[in-house]
Amino acid sequence: MLGFIAKHKKFFSLLLLFALLFWLLTVQVKSGRFLFMERPVLAVSGLIERIIVAPFHFVEYVINGYLFLVHTEKENGRLKEEVDRLKIENAVSNELIIENQRLRELLGFRTLHPPASVMAQVIGKDSSLSSRTLTINKGSTDGIEKDMAVITPSGVIGRIQTAIPGTAKVILLSDPGSTIAVRVQRNREEGLLEGKLDHCALKYVSYYADIQEGDLLVTSGLDGIYPKGIPVATVVKVTKHEATAFQHVVAHPVVRFSRVEEALVLLK
Repeated sequence: MLGFIAKHKKFFSLLLLFALLFWLLTVQVKSGRFLFMERPVLAVSGLIERIIVAPFHFVEYVINGYLFLVHTEKENGRLKEEVDRLKIENAVSNELIIENQRLRELLGFRTLHPPASVMAQVIGKDSSLSSRTLTINKGSTDGIEKDMAVITPSGVIGRIQTAIPGTAKVILLSDPGSTIAVRVQRNREEGLLEGKLDHCALKYVSYYADIQEGDLLVTSGLDGIYPKGIPVATVVKVTKHEATAFQHVVAHPVVRFSRVEEALVLLK
């Protein structure tokens, strides 16, 4: 036994010292005062406490940090969903506002122009290599007949090509089978506008007629289909050749057909 103690005397010495320090601290606490060993005892016991407690504090810090990140991620996900929902609602609201504005313009245009009309929605479009047409959701049962004018508040779209119950086909200004009597709004020069698929051409315009780029072409009313004064197309190119008595005039329709969603059919 004595040999074992001698062999580990350093360990037992430290153990005895710690026991002595602990006893001194206990005696001083019971007596209500601290003696000269107060600082060493507190220093040793504080160091031991920090060594034991530090890992637990670290683990607690890591756990709290993880829980905070998880909570933050969930909150960010919730906020993103809320933002996406608001974006969708805003887009729907904007679309309703735009549609409402279009309908107001159509109704206002209908009020200002006495001819009776039927409001229709575009339900189909055809842009093949040889034709330009669109389909509307109103037909013969609504009083729509062949060759009735189809317009928007911006200008002329075309005319009815075929009408059956519940639907009708509209031949657009740019269709090769479309012709419309027009005049230059600026100086009243007249001509016949013909469809060329991707543009229109003003036919039978005298070589000496005053036609300029930017001129607005409006309906003349001479074809018996369209009321006069409705915007039709804008001149974009004028070419003259001495070998011919007519000018070559290229014009673009004022209405963007790809954007048309509603239209008015003017009843006869």
